[in-house]
Amino acid sequence: MVLAITELLRAVNPNMGLVVNPDGSYRIGVEDVNSDEILVAAAALAVDLAAIEIINTAINTALQAGGITQVQLAAMVTALGFIRNVPITTNTTGTNAALATLSPGAAFKLVAVRVHISTGAPLAAAETLTVTLDADAGAAYDTVLFSSDLGTAGINDVVIEFGEGYEFAAADDIVIALSANAGGDTWGCQTIHRLI
Repeated sequence: MVLAITELLRAVNPNMGLVVNPDGSYRIGVEDVNSDEILVAAAALAVDLAAIEIINTAINTALQAGGITQVQLAAMVTALGFIRNVPITTNTTGTNAALATLSPGAAFKLVAVRVHISTGAPLAAAETLTVTLDADAGAAYDTVLFSSDLGTAGINDVVIEFGEGYEFAAADDIVIALSANAGGDTWGCQTIHRLI
């Protein structure tokens, strides 16, 4: 988990990362940069230094509790508004029909979904991959964003890119699923989103 957070921070600034304090806790730190330069850069970006302290506390709490959830990470990224454009990738794998549910906990833009069926044979006919909006506004607004019968075409890899118009509210979910996985094929799914 520390590595994932460090990668996110380094995507913003290659010198940023998590620094281990003498007591074993972590804080966001910048390597090889003069502290005056950090303050000037933070002021130029209108960075709320109090927000960074909140994030430092949240990271320590989460790491000491044994991990960090998507919602906690979303809250930290929201507090650090200047890194909203960093794409967040969530990986899942399994053999069942439910691939993933993306629930960032903050307003977000769906960037892409990638699915790889890693067994030798493609899915059986009529085993359909769907990407669906589970709208917080209710079932009347649930919408299929993508659907494809992967078995008929013999497809093992799918990359679905989403452009403008795929912005969602904080309580909306994106559900990625197969209609069936009769053969128990192993799959990997990546959802990519940006907070807005």
